[in-house]
Amino acid sequence: MLFSTLVKDYVRWHYGEAFKELFHVWCNFLWFIIHFFSLPQLSRSLIAPWKRMTEERTKGFDFETFLSYLIINLLSRVVGFILRSAVILVGLTVLLLTVLSGFSIFLFWVVAPVAIVALLALGVSLVISNTIV
Repeated sequence: MLFSTLVKDYVRWHYGEAFKELFHVWCNFLWFIIHFFSLPQLSRSLIAPWKRMTEERTKGFDFETFLSYLIINLLSRVVGFILRSAVILVGLTVLLLTVLSGFSIFLFWVVAPVAIVALLALGVSLVISNTIV
């Protein structure tokens, strides 16, 4: 009687409350990774100048000053794009690994109780078969 109540309560917890908590923890990991790598902010500022390093434009027109302004600002934007793209790529890779890990953990969580009982029964049957021989 006590054993059946214990098993019933365990199954209810394992596939009910614990499953919800596991999903909540997984969502927290996803939220953390998105915000740790600042994926939304980096996506919005992908072609912004790196660390806001820009050259101010002067009054009047001087071809050398204009070319200097254009090259420095363009170079700053290219560096910003490359570095932000690298961070976004690393962040998306870690996010993908977390999603795949979450699915595998959920699969393990669903199969674990049945696998434990099956392996225990297999072990007992192997011990009994070896002692008989």
